[in-house]
Amino acid sequence: MKKVSTYLQLATLFIILFSFTGLAETKVIHLVVALCDNKYQQIAPVPALIGNGQDPRNNLYWGAAYGVKTYFAKQPEWQVVQTVKPVNSHILEQIIYKHRSKDIYIVAEAYDGQYISDAVDNFISYSAGQLPLTLNVNGSEIKFGGDANLVVYVGHDFLMEWSWSQFLPDDWRWQTLSKEQQQLQQSRYVAVFACQSQRYFSPPLSRLGITPLILTTQSMAPEAYSIYAMIDGWVNNQSKAQIRQKVATAYSKYQRLNKPALEMFVTEYAE
Repeated sequence: MKKVSTYLQLATLFIILFSFTGLAETKVIHLVVALCDNKYQQIAPVPALIGNGQDPRNNLYWGAAYGVKTYFAKQPEWQVVQTVKPVNSHILEQIIYKHRSKDIYIVAEAYDGQYISDAVDNFISYSAGQLPLTLNVNGSEIKFGGDANLVVYVGHDFLMEWSWSQFLPDDWRWQTLSKEQQQLQQSRYVAVFACQSQRYFSPPLSRLGITPLILTTQSMAPEAYSIYAMIDGWVNNQSKAQIRQKVATAYSKYQRLNKPALEMFVTEYAE
């Protein structure tokens, strides 16, 4: 009887462990990067080489020293597993990163700066849980877009010039969702690295029920060191307060400020 009892205990333990393993979820971060564009965006002009929104290789937010592509290529815990030019001609490059020790992917997309409205439109759609997308990466199906766990916008704050209401159908709003959809939305995160994003992006995003992670209160440089700091904190299950501190510290370091720019970053929507 003792052998049978021991066998049953081991079998039960194995089933429990297998169940938890099976429940382990692949997490995906979707970065929507609107390339900096002197010609087509209402921004303070930057040097021509880094302000060409049709040239991802040299763009301020992508291929320049602190652009997403260049900066993440130097981070040892992230490896590039796929680089493609998407079928959508408004997206000039797509890079898939895989965390070396965790089942977490980043899908980073560089949008032609001329089509920043498409970038914002898609970002809000993804934040609403709309437009789910999939990719096959080394035999694994990666869900992003409206199925991403964390959706991030990087670039000029286009909503300073255009109303958010044109991007948000009424039937996407929180009140119209089922309880299951509401719970799913609350489990997802959103961040916007753009000037004064709390003021301009809170109205649409707060109506979607998705949980804010990082928004900004002032004009700022949406460069990759701050984005990396946020992602690193999120990947390691840090609290919102810890992530905010981490982002502010990184921003201050690279911008050569005297102290962490805590007043620049917030973790909640505007009231």
